[in-house]
Amino acid sequence: MISFYKNIVAIVLLFIFTIGKVQAQYKYTRFTVDVNGGFSMPNTSITGTAGGYGEIGIKVAPSRFLSGRLALGIGTLTGSQSVEKITGTRENVANYTKYNASYYYFSGSGLLNLERTFKLRNLGRFFNRLNTFLVIGAGYMYPDIKVNRVDGQFKNYKKDVRFIANNFGLDFKYFISNRFDLSFGAEYKLVQTYYLDGAYSDKRYDGMTNAYVGVSYNIGASADRKHLDWFNLDGKVELMFVPFKNEIKQGDGPIADTKKPLIDTTTNLLKETALNPIHVDSNLAQIEEPNIINIDSIDQNGLKDVGINPVVVVVTPETNDTTEYKKFGRHSDIKGKPETAVPVKVAVGPKVQPEPGSSLNDIDGIVRPMGKYNVIVGTYAGAKYAYPFRDKMRKQRLQAALFKDSDRSRMVRVCIYYGDDRKEANRQLRSYLRKFNGQVWLHIYDPK
Repeated sequence: MISFYKNIVAIVLLFIFTIGKVQAQYKYTRFTVDVNGGFSMPNTSITGTAGGYGEIGIKVAPSRFLSGRLALGIGTLTGSQSVEKITGTRENVANYTKYNASYYYFSGSGLLNLERTFKLRNLGRFFNRLNTFLVIGAGYMYPDIKVNRVDGQFKNYKKDVRFIANNFGLDFKYFISNRFDLSFGAEYKLVQTYYLDGAYSDKRYDGMTNAYVGVSYNIGASADRKHLDWFNLDGKVELMFVPFKNEIKQGDGPIADTKKPLIDTTTNLLKETALNPIHVDSNLAQIEEPNIINIDSIDQNGLKDVGINPVVVVVTPETNDTTEYKKFGRHSDIKGKPETAVPVKVAVGPKVQPEPGSSLNDIDGIVRPMGKYNVIVGTYAGAKYAYPFRDKMRKQRLQAALFKDSDRSRMVRVCIYYGDDRKEANRQLRSYLRKFNGQVWLHIYDPK
């Protein structure tokens, strides 16, 4: 038995070390080690007295609402009754004088965070640092039961005896620090057997009520990182995910130029073609410094922004771009064959000063992707968490803006580079992959 517990402890320590490393890049830690101790009040046919028990568990929180916990525990139960003589059959529960039981168990439980479900934290300051969980689970119990009968007969249930136990109750966590929580609660454990007390003639399932207090250690927590259960502690909502570990190294300037205009590489090719027209309207050559706009991206009312009497031309920029790309998880790498250049319809007119917001950091709201290839460092189902992450990127001296494919799309992407040159986009992708530990991917935008 001692070697068995040594193996369990070794596995738990190895598990703690491993998940501590894996969770290093998340804003919130998700794993907890619980150590609890308390007393058990048996609910058996023979009157029981309080026994003690202890438990160690590992909890993981995949979301703010639900958690799962695996636990290993050990405990004792005792009970006795006054019996003077045999009554009825010898197996009658009234003929047993006392029992003494010890046990250990494994269990798995699901926990529902009632604070998040019912927003209890809004009820008052008492709930600010208190989380309440509804616990439902099941497991196996391995007992060693000794029972005495009034006629002097002694029985011992131990070898190959195991019971299924169902547990349900309430678990409370009180915030002490980012690393430690105070835990306490109560559970009822229904043991699916008639003879936890050694007597089975009553044909009634036995059970026990457990009350406990203990401490919880949040694996991977630090001075600036909490457990996911406390993501809105004191009304503060922070980012859920940090996609990189290290800050930008000193001397690494932003790859996206802060003065870069809205016109990208393909438009520059069109501009060169417009200044040296071939197979285009002769009026085009008279424009000293044209403004070139993709006519498919504006409506009829928007043509006035192009200039007076715009000239519409169709040009085919030369390109050695590729058409195939290889996926590595969520990341993209460009490889493949050259693609055929596609004619682009543009409107050419006198130069128009770019409006504020032409660079990524000048864009306050959510806009359509400004290039075909966009390097993305974060994707969110809504803007609530996208804005704080965008601001974090800007504090790191990077260009960052929020893109959304269409008005009907729910996904908001944080972009730090855009362009129509696939080779350049691939180069930028590789550079950012090194800076952000692989948590970057390439979004290919097709306005059609």
